[in-house]
Amino acid sequence: MLYQTFEIPAFKRDYDKVFETISKILYRYGINETNRNLRFRFILCMQEFFDSIPQKEWKLKDTIFIKQSEDFAIKHFKEWIIEQVT
Repeated sequence: MLYQTFEIPAFKRDYDKVFETISKILYRYGINETNRNLRFRFILCMQEFFDSIPQKEWKLKDTIFIKQSEDFAIKHFKEWIIEQVT
């Protein structure tokens, strides 16, 4: 679901709807997290990527760099979800 969201241009993304859907799916597995909490958790995963790189090396206008940050955050977000389920 997150990969599909990030394929959409940034200004057209509906993060609230995506995290609401993820929240509903997780609820089925016994994880009761609000969409706001999930969105915040995802932001922390994204922040982890940027914290691992000196700020002077950030390439915010480079689409490949931004894609790397999104992929990193999605991967870590999924790992967090798996930890919650098991």
